[in-house]
Amino acid sequence: MRGDMPRILASLALFFFLVPVTFVRGPEPTGNTSQDITLEPIVLDSEDPARTKLGQLEFLGGWRMTSDHHQFGGISAMLVMDGNRFFMLSDAGVLIGFTLNEQDNAAERLFVAPLPDGPAKPNEFARKIWDSESLVHDPETGQFWVGFEDQHSIWRYGPSFARKEAKRDLAIAKKWPANGGSEAMLRIPGDATKDTQFLIFSETAPYRKGGTQALIAMADPAEATTTFKRFGYQAPAGYRITDAALLPDGRALILNRRFTPLDGISAIVSIADPTKIKPGTVWDATPIARLKSPIRVDNMEALAVTTEGEDIIVWIASDDNFSVVQETLLMKFRLLRGKAKRRSSSPEPENEKAEESPGFSSLE
Repeated sequence: MRGDMPRILASLALFFFLVPVTFVRGPEPTGNTSQDITLEPIVLDSEDPARTKLGQLEFLGGWRMTSDHHQFGGISAMLVMDGNRFFMLSDAGVLIGFTLNEQDNAAERLFVAPLPDGPAKPNEFARKIWDSESLVHDPETGQFWVGFEDQHSIWRYGPSFARKEAKRDLAIAKKWPANGGSEAMLRIPGDATKDTQFLIFSETAPYRKGGTQALIAMADPAEATTTFKRFGYQAPAGYRITDAALLPDGRALILNRRFTPLDGISAIVSIADPTKIKPGTVWDATPIARLKSPIRVDNMEALAVTTEGEDIIVWIASDDNFSVVQETLLMKFRLLRGKAKRRSSSPEPENEKAEESPGFSSLE
């Protein structure tokens, strides 16, 4: 029995990592609705607490986040606005908002609330399964876009998430695995000559030329008239994309995750240029940092970028899968050798015939 114990523990770890603790039948259980979040400061490296350097990232601080609210956790995407105002989105379709007071290690002006609308339940007995995995924002209009992984759909919400404005089922992604859909999304601002475009990444759907499938939405992906083109994304070997965010100079940071029972959890942050994307080809990225034990790491799924003066700040958060054996972590880094001027860029649209998929949009 003693010789089997490592294998048993590894199997249990794999179970808790891959199987979120959710209810899919019957009424939703009642729970604590506390609007408090506790932030416990953490160090980067448990074996070297003074360490701050991690590849091209410099650790500035981090926190273990806990709350008694029964819907807290499962962080899959996040946005960070001015004044350290955070909007985190869980894979259960719940928004977690707060202002981070770094000096006092406190979450202030916070709320925990579900999205105003989302995909329909699979049947009358099931609980709502809003597998929301990706999130982007237009700072000029205040609109938000959310990618739902299991349903392969994109929904657009109005300012402050007040209401759903439009939604579209992506027929072009109908063959993507149910648990490998719109894992990450990027919004590429347009200019006088190009419309704003969106990049939508599958976590696991293989691309014929290598890597995993991704889509270029030539305009708003929630609208029925928008056309799409395919390309591939090549993650580091053994890793899967979990989120992406634009840098001020137009390049993209990409968060990639890996888990094996023997090696545990790790993550790689990569950097790539969206202007190099061409339909029908594979887009790859250059790794700049790796998070692996003894570095504090969990199921890293959410990524955001802000600026402080001339510094580019990188935020990374983890998805605890609503599991008692995992953690919700929030980590803050400075991007080294990354002080570039702002510019707008769009992926190149040529070299592959546009694939248009039917859909619908609606206003409420």
